[in-house]
Amino acid sequence: MNKPTNFNDLLELQRVLDENIEKKRSNGFAPRKRSLLDILLAIDDEFQEWLKELPYELNFKTWKQKEYSREKELEELTDVLFFFLQYCRTLKKYDYKFIFQNFENWEMHDYTFLKEKGFEYWIAEFKYDLWSENVEFSFSEYLKLVYFRGFTKEDLLNTYWKKWQKNMTRINKDWILEGK
Repeated sequence: MNKPTNFNDLLELQRVLDENIEKKRSNGFAPRKRSLLDILLAIDDEFQEWLKELPYELNFKTWKQKEYSREKELEELTDVLFFFLQYCRTLKKYDYKFIFQNFENWEMHDYTFLKEKGFEYWIAEFKYDLWSENVEFSFSEYLKLVYFRGFTKEDLLNTYWKKWQKNMTRINKDWILEGK
């Protein structure tokens, strides 16, 4: 497998990861089939983890002092992408054109309007569309938030690739119980 350069490459890497995750593990554990709800909950969970990694001025945990790590923030944003890709793959009847075009062209858009509405607005829009199963809109809002935070498509591709490689080794290591 090669480092991804576009959305189709990401889908292919996700296919390989998903197929390996779905296989019976070396300790005998057989993962159950994921439902759309499982995937939506995973997207939401990773999104919440990303929100916890934001710098203090954007973080909803106003009571907590925490050191900010831009690298950790990007990793959590990328984890959201893993589950979006899984969601797209699960909807076999789904036409990826809209999402594909959003991903391939998102850095070409003029996003100055993002600041007018404010960061909190886009978080709320993302959550609303995610739970309304408007995958195209929630993915578009996810990309706006990535852009808002100053990350690039290349940042996502690079981080996805690193995390994908790590995840491929985790399937039979830290994702299983030892001693069985």
